[in-house]
Amino acid sequence: MGALRYTGPFLFALSIPIFFYAVGPSAPLLTIALLLLVLIGAEAASPRGAAPVAPQQTPSFRALPVLYVPVQLTLIAWATVIAPHTTALGFTALALSVGVTTGVFGVLASHELIHGDDRVEHALGLAMLTAMTYRHFRVAHIFGHHRHAATERDPASARCGENFYAFLIRTVTGQFADAWRIESRRIAARGLPNWQHRSAADIAIMAILYVTLATVIGPRAAALFAGQSIVGIVVLELFNYIAHYGLMRRGRERLGDHHSWNSSNVVANALIFNMGRHASHHTHPTASYQDLMHIADAPELPAGYAGSILLALFPPLWRRVMDPAVQSLHTDRIKAPA
Repeated sequence: MGALRYTGPFLFALSIPIFFYAVGPSAPLLTIALLLLVLIGAEAASPRGAAPVAPQQTPSFRALPVLYVPVQLTLIAWATVIAPHTTALGFTALALSVGVTTGVFGVLASHELIHGDDRVEHALGLAMLTAMTYRHFRVAHIFGHHRHAATERDPASARCGENFYAFLIRTVTGQFADAWRIESRRIAARGLPNWQHRSAADIAIMAILYVTLATVIGPRAAALFAGQSIVGIVVLELFNYIAHYGLMRRGRERLGDHHSWNSSNVVANALIFNMGRHASHHTHPTASYQDLMHIADAPELPAGYAGSILLALFPPLWRRVMDPAVQSLHTDRIKAPA
C-alpha cells in the first residue's frame, strides 16, 4: 500500500463539509466521534510491536503532508467564511470539528514540514501554524523542546502528578516565552535588526490577520478562526502532555528512548504520521515520518495515544493509570545495572 496507508487525515477533513451539507449544521461533530472510534478501535484491535516495513524513499510520502496542509487551510477558510451565516449550534460544531482536525492532522503535517530544510515545505508548515494562531511553535519546538525535552527547563514536558489543565497554562505561556528568548538571543548574537525578531513579527502578523477577518468578513468569522485555533492548540498540547509525562531526565542525563511515551500500534500510527514512534522522532528529529521506527525498549502508553488523550482530560483517571506506570519505569531503571 505504501503511502496510501497515511491518507486517512484527508478523509476526516473532507468529512466535515460533507456532513455539514448532507446532514445538517451540527453534523460535523460526527467527524470527532468517528475519529475517536477509529483511533481507539485501532489501538484496541490491531497488533502492537510489529517491526515496520523498511522505509521507502519515494516522493509520495513527502507529498502527503505537503498536500494535506492546503486541504486543512481550505477547510479553515471555508468554515470562517460561512461562520456568520450559521446558528450558534452550527458555529460551535464547526469550531470543534475543524479545530480537532487542525490540532491532530494539521499540526502533525506542519510538524513534519517545519522539521525539514526545504523552504517550500517550511513555508507551508508555518502557514498551517498561522491558521491556528501558534506561529511561535516552530521556534519553541525545534530550538527549545528538542534541546530540553524531559527536563524542568522544557515547558512542553509534563511533570508526574501535574494535571493537564495546569500543564496547558504553563506550556502555552512557557513556549511563547521560550520562543521570545530564543529569538532575542539569535538577533543579538547575529547583530540583526529588531524587525527580524520572528516572535515579534508573529504577534504583528496574527493581529493583522484577525483585524482583516473581522473587517472583511465579520466578527463571527474572526471568532470562528479563534475558536478552532483554541481547540487545535488544546489538542496539540494534549499530544505534548502525554508524550513525556513523568519521564524526566536525571541531572545531566542525555535524552534517551526511555524519556518518551510511545504507541507501537501500526494502524493508529498511520493516522497520525507515525507520531506514536516518538522516541525515534527525538533520536532522529529530521527523519521523515515514514522512516521513524518502532523501538522495542521505549515506554509504551497503556491506552495508546487516542485513549491517553481522553484520559488526560480527566486528571483522577489519568493519574490512576499513568502514575503507577511512571513509578514502575523509574523503579526498573534504578534496579537496572549501570
